[in-house]
Amino acid sequence: MGSIRQRTKVLDAVAMVMLEQGKVLTKHEYEKIGAVPIRAGLVMNFFGSWSRMVSIMENSLPKVWAEIKEKESPTPKPVPPKPPKPAPKAEGKPAVKPAVKEGVNGKDI
Repeated sequence: MGSIRQRTKVLDAVAMVMLEQGKVLTKHEYEKIGAVPIRAGLVMNFFGSWSRMVSIMENSLPKVWAEIKEKESPTPKPVPPKPPKPAPKAEGKPAVKPAVKEGVNGKDI
């Protein structure tokens, strides 16, 4: 564990990288970036574990943490309301056919 002043500098550097990336990075994601100001191993020397560093960042740098979380999940754009579907037109009742066929002059066939 390093001194408080050194830990604060390391925490600021890691927080700025996360802010540029727009999300809270895991240790593996941080290592994959490559060109970082502080190597992940040195961060581990100062804080003991990555999760401890993240929790200290959350408590020590609340404004930066809020910005990272805002970039991570931006407010969704309002969805425009869909136009209502027109109501189906009521169809008339079909004409009832007589059960018995009638002939031309009105007599049963």
